[in-house]
Amino acid sequence: MVSKLNYIHYFRAVAILFIVAGHSIDIFSWPDQDNLERWLRIFISNGSALFVFIAGYLFQHLIKKFDAKKYYKNKITNVILPYIIVSTPAIILFVFFMQRPDMPETFYQQSIPQQIISFIITGSHLAPFWFVPMITLFYLIAVPLKILDNQRKFYLLIPAFMVVSCLIPRGLPYQSFIHFFAIYVLGMFCSHYKDSVNSLISKPAALVATGTAVIAFAAAEFIYMTGTMTWINFLQKCCMSVFFLGLLFRFNHKLNSALVSKVADYSFGVFFIHSYIISSGKLLYAKMFGVPATFNVLLYITCIVLTFAVCLGIVELVKYVLKDKSKYLVGS
Repeated sequence: MVSKLNYIHYFRAVAILFIVAGHSIDIFSWPDQDNLERWLRIFISNGSALFVFIAGYLFQHLIKKFDAKKYYKNKITNVILPYIIVSTPAIILFVFFMQRPDMPETFYQQSIPQQIISFIITGSHLAPFWFVPMITLFYLIAVPLKILDNQRKFYLLIPAFMVVSCLIPRGLPYQSFIHFFAIYVLGMFCSHYKDSVNSLISKPAALVATGTAVIAFAAAEFIYMTGTMTWINFLQKCCMSVFFLGLLFRFNHKLNSALVSKVADYSFGVFFIHSYIISSGKLLYAKMFGVPATFNVLLYITCIVLTFAVCLGIVELVKYVLKDKSKYLVGS
C-alpha cells in the first residue's frame, strides 16, 4: 500500500540528487565550456532550497502531533549530533593540519577553540554543512511557527517573504535563514492546504506552467545575471519545488522503486557524507591522471552514480553495525 505522502518521500530522493549533482560540478575543470557550466549550475545547484521546502512541508504536516520536548530531542539526535560527529574529521584536518581555502584572513589568527566553534556554528568546514546551522534556526522557532500556522493571514505574507528572500542572499547561517524563510513557509502553505493545492498543481496545465516558469527563470538568470545563486535562481527553485510536488503527487500511486525509496530513506545520511566522497574522488582522479578531471557528460554521470553507490553502501554498513544507534552518525 502506498502511503499518503509517498510523493514527499520520493521528493527527498529528488532533492538529494540535486545536491549531490550540484556539488559534483566542482570536481571538474571547464576549459572553453563556461556557458555549459553556467547552465548546469543554474539548473542543478542550490538544491538545498528543495530540502528546505520539504522541511517546511513535513513540519506543517506533523504539526498536530507536535510536542516540543520530543521535537527537539529528535532534532538533537538525528541532526545536530550526527552533524558534530561527521564534522569532526574535517574540523581536525582544517584546524590542526592544513588551512581551509577561502576562509577570511583573520580566521586562523583566532585561538584553536575559537576556530572549532566557528566551524561548528557556520558549517564552513565542508561545502554543504552550512545547511545544518541554518536549518537549526528553523528548529528554534518551531513553536512560533506552529502558532502562526493557525493564523490564516500568516500565509498572506508569503509574497512579502519572497521579496525579503530575494533581497537577502545566502551567506552566514542567519543570512541563509532569512534567505530561505520564504520557501520554508511556502512548503508549510502547500501542506496546510494540501487537499486543494495538490489537486491544482498536479493538473497538466499547472505542470506546464510551473515547468515553463523554471525554464524562464533559468534563461533570465543566464542572460541578465552574472554568476549563479542569484535572487532569480531562488525564484526558479521555488517554482521547481511546486513543479516536483505537483508531478510526484500526480504519479503518487505509481511511485514504487525500491532503489529510489532507499535513496530517500538514506537521504540525510548521504547528505552528511557525500562531500567527503566527492572530495576524495577529486583528489584520487588528479593523483591517478596527473591533472584535474575535465568535464564530459559521461564522467559527470559516473561521478554522481559512484558517489551515491559509495554513500549508500556506507550508510547501509553503519546501520548494519550500529543498528538503532546509527541515527547518531548518519541521521537514520
